[in-house]
Amino acid sequence: MYPTERATPAHTPRSGPLVAQPRGFDLFALPGLRAFVRWRYARLALQLPLLVLALFVLVDGFTGRQLAPRNVATTSVWLHYRGLVVVALALLGNAFCAACPLMLTRGATRRLERLLPGKLRWPGVLKNKVVVLLLLLLFFFSYEAFNLWASPWLTAWLVLAYFAGALIIDTLFPAGTFCRYVCPLGNFNFALATASPTQIAAKDADICRRCEHKPCLHGRESYADRADAKGEAAFIPLSEITRPNGEGFFPGCETDLFVPTIQSNMDCTNCFNCVRACPYDNVALVTRAPGWEWTREVWARRGKLSVVLLGVFLAFWGLLNAVAMIGPYFSFAQWLSDTLGTRNEPLLLAFIFGLVSAFGFGITAAMALYADRLGGVRQGLQAALLRWGYVLLPLAFGFWAAHYLFHFLTGALSIVPVFEHFFALRGLPVDPNWRLSRLIPTRWLFPIGATLVSFYSLLALWVAFRIALRDFGRRGALALWPPLIFILVFAAFSVWVLAQPMEMRGTVFGPTF
Repeated sequence: MYPTERATPAHTPRSGPLVAQPRGFDLFALPGLRAFVRWRYARLALQLPLLVLALFVLVDGFTGRQLAPRNVATTSVWLHYRGLVVVALALLGNAFCAACPLMLTRGATRRLERLLPGKLRWPGVLKNKVVVLLLLLLFFFSYEAFNLWASPWLTAWLVLAYFAGALIIDTLFPAGTFCRYVCPLGNFNFALATASPTQIAAKDADICRRCEHKPCLHGRESYADRADAKGEAAFIPLSEITRPNGEGFFPGCETDLFVPTIQSNMDCTNCFNCVRACPYDNVALVTRAPGWEWTREVWARRGKLSVVLLGVFLAFWGLLNAVAMIGPYFSFAQWLSDTLGTRNEPLLLAFIFGLVSAFGFGITAAMALYADRLGGVRQGLQAALLRWGYVLLPLAFGFWAAHYLFHFLTGALSIVPVFEHFFALRGLPVDPNWRLSRLIPTRWLFPIGATLVSFYSLLALWVAFRIALRDFGRRGALALWPPLIFILVFAAFSVWVLAQPMEMRGTVFGPTF
């Protein structure tokens, strides 16, 4: 496994890191964690609780009372799941992709594959985030147009559609296609996981450099006897495995991430296949500063413009998602209806989404281009967006976190009576306590949201400052002005939105008769 070193070009380092990676504390060094993660059934153990929750969602969504605050489907999906997603991203990383139950369709996928002549290739022109952007736009539009938070039945159908989509895409195309190029929720997590304080990295890049088969990327087979190998991946005998973790086939990264070159959480599902497949136990989950990757131009090499646009649109769609719950939005919608002479709600909503998307892209492009001009650079729109687009990510994360936590904290405890109600409807002697709802006093909600927005706005200012100094030197002070104004205006508007009375979608504050 450690072949004789081949001749190496003069410009290629023979030792040291392949790329800059964070060097924080390895969380796998915590007692028992590395052993658990290297266990071949570790991901299954994480997926089963969410699979059980999905089954509750489907059963109650289709057969339970169609009252959103009292149904497992709407309460767990639109109130608890979303709130816990941003908490996990802020404190740990992409934990919900790690536990994603959709990947349990892989067993059915392998059986269906036998009926097909072979896998299709995902079109090269779509190996970006274009499909994801369109599906995210469709999702956010549908959320408002069909009041998904208020319909357990539609929520259950949405969950079922996710499972069907994962099954179909991963049957027809190579594994990982759904996660990387199709899944809206997963890519929402990818983009916001850039703010996470953890990242996969190599413990020793020299070991990766000498590794012949790159199992973390391509997978491996390990048996005591080579005759047992099935040819699914490179064979590595058990005798060569550091910390042996069983025998059989260990898949590599399905989204094509090579551990010693990872500089971003984009496309990393934290499935930890790389940890289990690495024969030398050389993969770490290291701590890092939140947003470590925002000043390192990592998307210029992976994803490029479509990934930047994902971050940009998430920021503005996040604002719209919250604005649609406050009074001024309804006044604007009424004015727009009178101006256009139509009361067709989907048409008006489509117009608003188009307007916000065009405005968001336009103002971001203007900011990036003007900053480049002031810095003395004229490289075009794509180069400007690839440089300054990272500024939108902390702004996006700060507002989504503040918004989702607002709803989560107002109704976190309601999950108890909702499940009690589920069992009561099915004959169990349970009396739901509908007075359980708020996790904290209402007066704390705005300060918490405003603090989150302020903190991540400060991070955005730091990112802009670093980019300006990195790329423009002495002219960085001039180039910094457009993003500085952009960040302050975005932050001020975000805080203003959070200060408005907001629709309490899907929340119960007390008994409902």
